[in-house]
Amino acid sequence: MSLINTIAITSSIAACSTVALAGLPNAHTWPMEHIMISMNGTSIEAHVNTSSSSPILLERFAGESYDGNASALDDMYYSDQYGWILDGIVDPGAGNSLWIELVSQTNELETYEGGRRMMIGDQTFDPIFGTDSSAMNWQWSGMMTHNWYAAQSAGDYEATYSIYVGDSAGNAVDGYIAGEVTLNFRAVPAPGSLAILSMGTVFASRRKRA
Repeated sequence: MSLINTIAITSSIAACSTVALAGLPNAHTWPMEHIMISMNGTSIEAHVNTSSSSPILLERFAGESYDGNASALDDMYYSDQYGWILDGIVDPGAGNSLWIELVSQTNELETYEGGRRMMIGDQTFDPIFGTDSSAMNWQWSGMMTHNWYAAQSAGDYEATYSIYVGDSAGNAVDGYIAGEVTLNFRAVPAPGSLAILSMGTVFASRRKRA
């Protein structure tokens, strides 16, 4: 195969990686990882299977851009793999709801409101958990929700959250004990981006030798 034909094929692959998404971020790339929220008496409990040694990957899809509020993810390493979900019956009491509050996180980690996975049209992509000066706490509906986590630079990140019973204004309700969970991330280039970059390096080397 000639060098020209090979370059043409590679250009087509790169174009398809953007056009096929029709302006939507990648939500189908990763299996779901649930943050399980349960209640034991008046205590909220939280569990997730990841750790600092087995983090969720934030991937960057170079050259892609997204429509509307989803453009917050342009040129970012991101993922919606984590999903908040109830594990059994959780009753916060009449007039109350579950709230999630950011306790601490690695600098430069950003979070945007998601929703049901693959239902991009139902998601606001509003900044939450302190991103763009948003509130540190977020009222959770109790429905499975996959928020978007993003970072500008490659590396390891983590965020610790408190899950508590609050009133309509987000004030903690007496008599309930909050739960806590830490989410771990590692920002890396998407595999396809690495493959295209590698092929580009080969082309440059061939042309130089010629």
